[in-house]
Amino acid sequence: MKKKQQLVALFAATSVAALLAPTALRAQESGATQLDPIDVRGALGQSPVAGTTAEQGPVSPIDAREPLPANLQNFAGSADRVTAQDLESERPLTAHDALRNVPGVATVADDGFGRHSGISLRGSPHRRSRKILVMEDGVPINFSPYLDAGTHYTPPMDRVESIDVLKGPMVNYGPLNNHGVVNFKNLSPFGPKETVFSAGIGTTKGVDQNVNNMRHAHTRQSVDNVGVVLSYSGLDAGGSWDAEKLGYNDFYGAVGIRGENQDLTVSGGFFRQRDNYDEDNFSGTLAELKRFRRNKKDAAENGNFPVACGRCYDWNTYNADYYRAQVAHNLYIDDKTTLSTRLYGNHHDRARFYVSDESNDPPSDFVMEGRDRLYKNIGADSRIEFADLPLFGSLTQTVQAGVRYEEHDFHNKNRLGATNERLDYGNRGSLDEAQKLTADSFATFAQTAIKVTPDFTLVPGVRLERYKIGFRDLDDSSNNGDSTYTQVLPMLSFSWEFAPTTTLYGGYHRGLSPHILRDVLEADSGYIAPKKELGDNLQVGVRSKAVQGLTFDVAYFHSDIRNYQFGEAFQSDGGDRVFSSLDKARFDGVELAARIDSRAFIDSPWNVYGESVYTYVNSKIVKGTADGGQNVSGNEVPESMKHTANLTLGAQHASGFDASVSWTYRGGFYTDALNLPMNPLDVEEGRINGVWLLSARASYKVTKDLTAWVTGQNLTDKFYISDRSDGAKLGVGRTVMAGMTLKLH
Repeated sequence: MKKKQQLVALFAATSVAALLAPTALRAQESGATQLDPIDVRGALGQSPVAGTTAEQGPVSPIDAREPLPANLQNFAGSADRVTAQDLESERPLTAHDALRNVPGVATVADDGFGRHSGISLRGSPHRRSRKILVMEDGVPINFSPYLDAGTHYTPPMDRVESIDVLKGPMVNYGPLNNHGVVNFKNLSPFGPKETVFSAGIGTTKGVDQNVNNMRHAHTRQSVDNVGVVLSYSGLDAGGSWDAEKLGYNDFYGAVGIRGENQDLTVSGGFFRQRDNYDEDNFSGTLAELKRFRRNKKDAAENGNFPVACGRCYDWNTYNADYYRAQVAHNLYIDDKTTLSTRLYGNHHDRARFYVSDESNDPPSDFVMEGRDRLYKNIGADSRIEFADLPLFGSLTQTVQAGVRYEEHDFHNKNRLGATNERLDYGNRGSLDEAQKLTADSFATFAQTAIKVTPDFTLVPGVRLERYKIGFRDLDDSSNNGDSTYTQVLPMLSFSWEFAPTTTLYGGYHRGLSPHILRDVLEADSGYIAPKKELGDNLQVGVRSKAVQGLTFDVAYFHSDIRNYQFGEAFQSDGGDRVFSSLDKARFDGVELAARIDSRAFIDSPWNVYGESVYTYVNSKIVKGTADGGQNVSGNEVPESMKHTANLTLGAQHASGFDASVSWTYRGGFYTDALNLPMNPLDVEEGRINGVWLLSARASYKVTKDLTAWVTGQNLTDKFYISDRSDGAKLGVGRTVMAGMTLKLH
């Protein structure tokens, strides 16, 4: 059967399953509650039981765009949410800022506004967020989870309503589910009517970009049962080095229609990114780095960068055009049965160009090269839920099952310019090398939440992943190859509210992380099938709101991951990052979060609060060898931070004043399997030291519609190395932004 026929059959089968629900449900249908007409401005248009599951169920809502229920108290697993109220109060400049109070999360920015994504979960490598599943409205925004899982994109915070972080156990999302899932939820067309205008200006110390600016506007309107969202966001800002300039323009829209027993949402957007940015970083002594600080151009003239030409770094660019679309439909078949189906696709054209280090005598005699990559993904996902079914005796269960099919196409090209030819997005130069990579994926899952007692829920589940990858070297067909993988991923989780609003949760799941394909296939012997990266992941935790005004969550986690792939701190001769594998890696850790609010104890217009998170990860290479063949068993896993923390103190007043200050500790980590120490004579290798960073933000409602705000990062202008990739990369200097937001209801 051809692929398209398989896809049609797949979703036809799911639809038939909805219509052939158990006899008990069919008997109930005749007496099912008649739904009231939907108010697009208010509650979700769904059946009563489905609404309860989405609000406070022990498992994810059946709508794949919503990984977590609204109330996490009795969720059977480790999860956190950054709410709309959090985003409004903290006014994060970046996705990294927005995640600072989520336990288990660590972030590293190697550019000014986190555009190139560096999110870590429970000890995973941060660079390009490659080890976690990053989603937008339930759709992966990793370039290709089965071929090249990095991402240089996260949505602008101005159009994000909330961020869900799911750390497991899980079977309903994958792959890249060993460490966890991060989902950004966009503005929904089913929300309150509003029109928002926001603008800000600011500075970043030590860069050529004199003034940063950010701008945003969106409107959300509705007529009867139809809602519409239109949004624009833009940014121009400095980066980590003086030559870096970052800029994007983002357009997003959604239309939603709701009826008595169904709803349909069509959404999509376009993100245009144009950065003066490259992967060349500092090599030399620590004394030289401190001498030049963020002045990349002068350091290049001194020979501390691959190209000894300062102004040449103004020509290096990163460019991306990202188109995406999704159609999502929910059918509430009766008061206990919901069918949720989505079609989605994206087209991500990204190209990076730079002056080659093999240029003869730049700038008078130079050659530019390029990394030109195009990712095209399409998919379809259908899920069904049978809620509150009788099991045996007095036990009930909520059954969820789903199927998903995706096709990924990845065109990987290297470009080469003529002598003294400037390359950019519009002039990409001649084709030097080309490969085409493909992946076809079929996945299915089933899980059931068994209500053993009113307070104890047990959730067994299983996921099946079957995918085929293909590699075509368009210059040498002898390197071509294909591989097919099938993997069963079991899960067992639970939640037990053993005291009022105090829940014990935990469980086990097996996770899958496909290896980066574009580099491991460059072996002299031709195509070598990548190994499967499989993890056994355990956790147990407690969350509580038992004491009024105090919330806390503490969890222990353990992961054993085989065939663990990581990125080396250096690049290949062709300019790509090199990836290596360890036979087995282990992560043991504890994460905790707590918040206390004074308003629960004192009757006052003021609320003074404190919020803290801390994560400890003991990572260990159980078995493995370094690139040179040395035994590295017992060493720490590269790019895994042992300690991360954030402490926030804030004050809010009923008049509309809100201010807070945060101290964030980004822990130290090794950048190689040998665990080489920091070398002051060569900052290109060795450990990255930990650093404390100070940030703050404040806002005041000038009127009921107009808010003035100011926010700042690295306020002490700490000079530090943030990462190492083909040299030492500096952290961003002190950045301050101030502006106004007008919100018309």
